[in-house]
Amino acid sequence: MDNEKVQFIDDDETITLYDDDNQPMEFYEVAVVEYEGALYALLQPAEKVEGIEEDEVVIFRIEDNEDDEDSFFYPVDDDAIADAVFEEYLRAASDGECDGDCSGCPSAEECDSKKD
Repeated sequence: MDNEKVQFIDDDETITLYDDDNQPMEFYEVAVVEYEGALYALLQPAEKVEGIEEDEVVIFRIEDNEDDEDSFFYPVDDDAIADAVFEEYLRAASDGECDGDCSGCPSAEECDSKKD
């Protein structure tokens, strides 16, 4: 995936999403990733959210509403898609910063910088 398909968001504005009980939750948008023709948002909680660690991101599929300016965010339940989107984000985030130590790197199999 080209880095043009990953847009990093460097903004302190929050996005308000609502849980199943219609309670608002604030998130920072970390990045938007285009994957297989769909857009995905990587969101980090702006405040404590039960079940989500402070340094964890959650991934949502973004769909624009044709009748409104708002977008809809749908949680990604498919682990394979979530992993692939996050891997694309990690690849773009580490572009040019690889030290060749591939332990734990999701892109290790495709890495050209592996240490022998």
